[in-house]
Amino acid sequence: MIPEIGGDFMQWLRGFFYVAHTGSVTQAALKMGRNQPTISHHIRCLERQFGVVLFDRSGGRMTLTPEGKALLKHAVSLFEIFKTMESELVEGRIRPRGTIRIAATHAVVHNHLPPSILAFQRHHPEVTFAIEGGGLDTILARVGSAEVDFGVLNLHDIPKEFVYHPLFQTDLKLIAPKNNAFGLEHPPNPEAVAAAPFIFFPHTSTISPLIEEAFASRGLQLRVVLVLNNFNSVKHYVSLGCGVSILDDFTLDEADSSNLDVFSLDALFEPREYGLLFRKQKYLSPAVRAFLRLIKPNLVFLESPAD
Repeated sequence: MIPEIGGDFMQWLRGFFYVAHTGSVTQAALKMGRNQPTISHHIRCLERQFGVVLFDRSGGRMTLTPEGKALLKHAVSLFEIFKTMESELVEGRIRPRGTIRIAATHAVVHNHLPPSILAFQRHHPEVTFAIEGGGLDTILARVGSAEVDFGVLNLHDIPKEFVYHPLFQTDLKLIAPKNNAFGLEHPPNPEAVAAAPFIFFPHTSTISPLIEEAFASRGLQLRVVLVLNNFNSVKHYVSLGCGVSILDDFTLDEADSSNLDVFSLDALFEPREYGLLFRKQKYLSPAVRAFLRLIKPNLVFLESPAD
């Protein structure tokens, strides 16, 4: 038997969703174009429906209770299922249009995505892209909340609420100032690298723990002199002679050869894998599906987003 649900249940959930994201009934009402009493009524109806308290109303802010956090996850999934139902009724009869939202590492945004986006826009000029560069925590948060369609990143341990598909591999390279200011050999000796001043990424990145572990396994500790959260900044400071660093090879281009010495690290590191990250049951619009077919033609997830 299907339980009886109030006729305005989806509107109740919408009100709940916006209050949860803004922490305010007033802000939720503004976003929805409703008045505050209406939004408060939505919340009360949901709480009566499930017999729970969804928000802690103390402290002047609407803070989710544990029950509220659980409902929010289900609400996002339900909205995604609704969009999928709607899309399946019209897909194939409309041209791809709308916005494709992506969260990716800065390096992927700058170096990997541009050729695919340019090629896609030539055939689908009605599609726009909204791309956010960030670290691991940012990408996981945006994908998990369904604020973006998918993420692109290097990720080893996949949380259970996500689906991951490999996209491409990259090798790690050591970069140093031009003319070998630190006397490094080809291939570089790990001891010599550890002795040189090192420019690092924050520990919230996926590359930093990997590099530290590789050197620690040899009883070595890097001499970190500078921490930067952008690969272009890292390349710039290395070219100025501040130290050496380690980057994915796809972040290096022909112009870097005039400012940097590049060394292979194949003896120290296995290739790194970057992949596509989706929230389970994520709705994929016709535009997103078309773009994903371009960058990964064999992506089975396109045909079964709830798997």
